[in-house]
Amino acid sequence: MKEKAEYRSSRRSRALIRSALLSLMKDKPFDRITITEIARRADINRGTFYAHYRNIGEVLESIQTDVALEMSRIFEDLSLRNIITDCEKILTKAVDFISRDPQFYRTLLSINNGKNVVEMWKSNIISYLEATSFFSSSTATQQGILSYRCAVTFIVNGTVESIVDSLLGKNNIPLDVLPHEITKSIRMIMKNYIRI
Repeated sequence: MKEKAEYRSSRRSRALIRSALLSLMKDKPFDRITITEIARRADINRGTFYAHYRNIGEVLESIQTDVALEMSRIFEDLSLRNIITDCEKILTKAVDFISRDPQFYRTLLSINNGKNVVEMWKSNIISYLEATSFFSSSTATQQGILSYRCAVTFIVNGTVESIVDSLLGKNNIPLDVLPHEITKSIRMIMKNYIRI
């Protein structure tokens, strides 16, 4: 029983620390936040902070990793077989997910230009699509695999960057329009790999 209580306490402390960091990031730049400020905002002592994290960067990294994994799960329903029929639906889910708390994502993307979270997100999606493709079969040719990997990487990078640019107001494309427009591009690229 004691172990469960310690686990709950540890989870609670980590959540408080993460929440405190995110709250402080709304008020000041990440590189100006101190562990003391996080501890005060989380209502914990510095020792509790160090029991869970070595530094502030580690807290941010854990937040970014969780966000990238959560975002990637949206794409788990997407496979080569249904990329054409379900693409717009899945992209709409991703945009809706971001739209629930756009300021949170803008804050995350403001650190190091969002490179960590964006790269993790792209990598997770690419790995998933490569692992679930028909190119994992023994009948695939090396040229076909290479061509498919290039197409998948191009699509994922372009899709993620378009969503990020839209969220940050860099491309003047409203988030809610992106799924339909990106799907049209994906269909044109993937028509060489799938019968449409």
